[in-house]
Amino acid sequence: MFPQVLATVGGSGTRLYPLTLDQPKPLVEICDTAIIANLFRVLASQGCRRFVLGSKGASNTLNLSNYFKAGEGFFKRLGINDHQDFSYQPLYNDTGSADSMRYCINYFDIKDDLLVVSGDNLIDIDLRDFVEFHHKHKPVLTVALKELGPDENVSQYGVARLDDEMRIKGFVEKPKIGSEPSRMINTAFYLFSPEIRDVLQRMGDRARDIGGDLIPYLTENGYPVYGYPISGYWIDIGTPERLHQAAMDCLSGRVRHFDRKYHYRPNQWIHPSTLGKIERYLDSGDIELVGNVSIGRNCHIEKGVVIENSHIGHTSLIERDVEIRESMIMSFANIQHMTSIYRTIVGRHTTIEEHSVLGGDGADSAGRVAVVGENVTLPAESVVASGTRVAPLKYSHSILATGRFMELGIDERNIYFTEKIH
Repeated sequence: MFPQVLATVGGSGTRLYPLTLDQPKPLVEICDTAIIANLFRVLASQGCRRFVLGSKGASNTLNLSNYFKAGEGFFKRLGINDHQDFSYQPLYNDTGSADSMRYCINYFDIKDDLLVVSGDNLIDIDLRDFVEFHHKHKPVLTVALKELGPDENVSQYGVARLDDEMRIKGFVEKPKIGSEPSRMINTAFYLFSPEIRDVLQRMGDRARDIGGDLIPYLTENGYPVYGYPISGYWIDIGTPERLHQAAMDCLSGRVRHFDRKYHYRPNQWIHPSTLGKIERYLDSGDIELVGNVSIGRNCHIEKGVVIENSHIGHTSLIERDVEIRESMIMSFANIQHMTSIYRTIVGRHTTIEEHSVLGGDGADSAGRVAVVGENVTLPAESVVASGTRVAPLKYSHSILATGRFMELGIDERNIYFTEKIH
């Protein structure tokens, strides 16, 4: 039997501002599907049937419960009938992921193995093999580990100290380059044995965060903790750049469990309701699709549009002579004529007025993307450079109060800001 799933979804998501100003991070969409729904689909399709969301605060809890409700629609779309209702953490102000886990284990009387996942990750994993590995070694905790290549920077992650049998001796958080004990990083994908219930009871108030408190307690006190190496895709979606990367990886096929319906041509997907409107333009060459392209339902796209390696969210309006390259356009967008968009994320219900230029050629942007948040109206002939973010002006205090961002300017409707470089 596959374990119950607890998703830790209580974070504030400030690094993804402005996309998380009106919604929790797990509900930010990748190709018309929320991040957490993509993750749950991977787990449900392999046998998981009960999901608990360890949400915290009104914004997270109410938005997530409105999205999933009791889970009937989620399971129905997957053709699964033998499921239990989704459950949500009650009104409890937890102090972190470990405290949330302790509370939910007790509240829902969970006495079996528990799979704890972060609500902002995408992962390809053979769940049956993962569970069998856990049962073979009989640890209190098995952590899914991802080995980064020699050209990837491990210094932003928790890096495992391991013995030859994959037993974890501890994690080094954000090690300096060259001092890392391995290249195996913590994916925040955990399988706990029932014994963890007693451990959390003994820890009491010291159990706040899983990575910062619980795992060090386990390894320092001799509890068996093992690492399970995953070979498939994994990404944590903590920044706009990683969200953009995840979307591009889904479009390119790197994410094995990401399934797109409505194939039009190889690596191109168009919903039938949109294809019926634009097929004549595609056949005549008046609309050009290049590379990996996904277009949602009920979109209106005019002549002269070029879409390259990009996703267009459902019910979007794309006017004539627009160019969209390497970008994410979320649902209900209105992109007016003669606009050029490159390496940009455009949030839901946003209007980009005519003759605007978003994003850059990447030459001096250090890989950053431009981000236009939800419900923004960007004035005509706007220029939004790579690394610039745009949000409605009413959110300016919330954005700047985090201390993470620097204001670049305002107009009568919007604030323009960027992340501070440390």
